[in-house]
Amino acid sequence: MKKPLTDEDLQVRASIDSRVAFAMGAFALAGGLVALLDRIGVPERIVAVLGPIMVLAGLSLIGTLLHAVRVSRFYAAGRAVPAPYGGLAMAAAMIGLFLPFLPPAPSDVPLNGLIAGFAIGFALAALLTGPLLRKTGAFSLPDLVASRFAGAGVRYGMVAVVCAACAAVAIAGLESATHAISLTIGATRPAAAALAAIVLILMIAPGGMSGVVWAATGAAGIFVAALALPLASIVLSAEPLPLPAFGDSAQWKAASGLIAQWHEPPSSNAGGTLLALAAGLGLATLAPLISPAVCVPDAAAARRAGVSALMWSFAAAMILLASMAVAAIAANEWITGERPDRLPLFAYAASAAGLMTICGKYVSSAQAALAACEQLTGFAGLVLRVQDYEPSGLWLVLGMPELRGYGVAFTGLTGAGLIAIGMVLAAAGFHGFGSALGHDIFYRVRESAALTSRRLAMTRMLTIGAITAGAILASQVKIDPRALIGFAIVISAAAVTPLIALALWPRAKASDAIIALLAGLLTAGAIIALGGARPVISTLALASVIAPVTGLLAGVATSFLHSASIASEGNNFLHGVLHGQSDVLNADKGA
Repeated sequence: MKKPLTDEDLQVRASIDSRVAFAMGAFALAGGLVALLDRIGVPERIVAVLGPIMVLAGLSLIGTLLHAVRVSRFYAAGRAVPAPYGGLAMAAAMIGLFLPFLPPAPSDVPLNGLIAGFAIGFALAALLTGPLLRKTGAFSLPDLVASRFAGAGVRYGMVAVVCAACAAVAIAGLESATHAISLTIGATRPAAAALAAIVLILMIAPGGMSGVVWAATGAAGIFVAALALPLASIVLSAEPLPLPAFGDSAQWKAASGLIAQWHEPPSSNAGGTLLALAAGLGLATLAPLISPAVCVPDAAAARRAGVSALMWSFAAAMILLASMAVAAIAANEWITGERPDRLPLFAYAASAAGLMTICGKYVSSAQAALAACEQLTGFAGLVLRVQDYEPSGLWLVLGMPELRGYGVAFTGLTGAGLIAIGMVLAAAGFHGFGSALGHDIFYRVRESAALTSRRLAMTRMLTIGAITAGAILASQVKIDPRALIGFAIVISAAAVTPLIALALWPRAKASDAIIALLAGLLTAGAIIALGGARPVISTLALASVIAPVTGLLAGVATSFLHSASIASEGNNFLHGVLHGQSDVLNADKGA
């Protein structure tokens, strides 16, 4: 049953709503001013960078203003985030995880299985794992598992696994943000990585989870608004949107046919079901994805936040699909049937940036495009066919406003939305990494009597060190974020999923949890090793499905080797989760 709100709760909620309304109004005003500058003739280069700079400054300001000196505010945003905003923050993380998988996807990835896996995993995280984490009162997944299974071995193992997953997600988000900054403001890769690192430090270090969750809320709103504005203009002009159920189905069929020609799907979707199960099991316990659930007031609010997250994600998916479909149709009108050396300037700019191939190559000028097409086997005439060029999904999203003739102002705002999503994904990963070491290891194991200031200082120092190392790596090496996200999904499925499930088995003890952890990791490692030096996606999916099942069965089997007590910790924990109120575990010092 939902608890009635007190006068203090209502005042806090009103204060939060007013601040959110102010932020939305400020963004709308800033966006309008950028569009006005574009109309009055301000140089396009200046207009294009205003949106991204505005968003980066806003994210920095959010983190700086939310400076936290209490443990609960730093690790759990004071447990005061209303459910709708917690769901919006979770949706931002989900969007950030999915965006790198826009076409072109690897040739051996069944698209239907990938989409189904993300949908299943996000639903499990939003409706099951997130509310479970909040109901226990833990600050993190390692905190939850280590509190259920007392013992240093379980804690060290969980921290290692969660740190690895968080680090992979953090670097993936940082790579996405760095790439988006380079594309939108024209910065070099080292400069873009350094700028992203500075903003991340300002987002996370002062306020911790408070900065992360409110920045994620803002990022999701910016992303949805930036993509929805051009679509709203289309709707207001009485044009139907190319969507299968909510718009013009004929245009949707034409757009999806174009995208299929540019990015031909695998000939067989036989591994689609396996991939869906694998992604679902990994995403359901991916720490950066479910971390906003710890910030809401109670377990009931966590469930409402999960529903809100699913609704926001569905809305974002529809807007994303519509944007790509509109851009595909517009790109076909602009490019198909034109000479390679007479394309619009934005086509050569997109190709030079690595967002579109023309006759199989990335070119930067009309002459280079013509030369590439003349060398192309099977190029039958002087004009381009649909199969002679291949725009990426990222360009279809980022370039849609320009393809429709809305100017660089809307393109800059779309780029700002992509930057914001990448930044908050990185922030969630880096905060999870720093918290696992600073709270779950430093405080819980070594310095359990440490003052709050020392605990937070240690976590901040670890987080800043991780961000600096990640920025140095991103400035020197171009990283595939899909590989890192895939690694995080595999390791979460193999090690975290069986331990979360085993925590609900009343007979299980710490020794059983260690066996489950080792069995899951060893099984995943063996399957991947047998797959060769570079395992294909089906091998990783197989490891993500078999490893958690093996780990859970091993833990359950060994639990029968010792006697069970009615008054055991497992029974008490399970009773609290099923029948108790929020905060089943003992409250943390300073919480």
